[in-house]
Amino acid sequence: MLTSGIITTKKRNPIKLNILFNLNTLCVKILLYLYTIILKVMVNLVEEVRTSRVSTKDIAYKELREKIIKCILEPGQPIVEDELAKELQISRTPLREALQILELEGLVSRGINGRMNVAPISIEEVKEIFIIRSNLEGIVIENAIDHITQKEIDHLTNLVEILKMTTSLEDYERIDDFGSQFHEYIYTVSRNKVAVKFLSQLNSLINRYRRLAHQCIIETKKSVDEHEMILNYIIKKDKVNAVAEVKEHILGSMNQAIKTVEKYKGSQPGQVISKNQNLT
Repeated sequence: MLTSGIITTKKRNPIKLNILFNLNTLCVKILLYLYTIILKVMVNLVEEVRTSRVSTKDIAYKELREKIIKCILEPGQPIVEDELAKELQISRTPLREALQILELEGLVSRGINGRMNVAPISIEEVKEIFIIRSNLEGIVIENAIDHITQKEIDHLTNLVEILKMTTSLEDYERIDDFGSQFHEYIYTVSRNKVAVKFLSQLNSLINRYRRLAHQCIIETKKSVDEHEMILNYIIKKDKVNAVAEVKEHILGSMNQAIKTVEKYKGSQPGQVISKNQNLT
């Protein structure tokens, strides 16, 4: 029973509340990070089961494509079929079939003598593929805004939060991974199968340049902020600003890729970049 008409409440310490809030936020981020690792493991297991059912040619294609994108096979490096066949433990027939697919994708080039090399890199190619990609993603993001559901918005939001966390941890491998997932999920939401097909082919080329780049936390932080801006415009269904932001984001990546090509070629013996090349 109350003995007084005055009800008193215990004052809470704002510092303690702030500490508790920060701890809760950190716990959520850690749980999200663990979830992504578990998810990655599950995806890899499913992929192993799937690849056990595919042809030798498909396995060779996947292995070679990964080696080229990760620059294990470097730009311009000659492709010695006997060595690759021995390394992959396959015959030359499926290897040649895989190389033909990679040639169509622009990751492998054939010389006048018929011999194959890993496709070279160039500033001209950087400009072409990034400008085309920026325009295609502009189309895709408009389509995505027309079709996106709240569930899909929630998924993109989670990806942005994971990107922020991986940036603070300076986990560059996963930053690249989740950044790609963000864009690829927007592709799926767009329902534009033709544009997505072209973007998939372009991104194989783009990923090579990304792998060559030296990791830079400042550039990475800027990129993550841009992903968040893109998401905010999608949520607001602001097509004009969403398209403008995604184009600015991609063209910013283009400028970074150009610097990467300069640096890479400059580090190679006998490689010189022409002063007449326009870097703007």
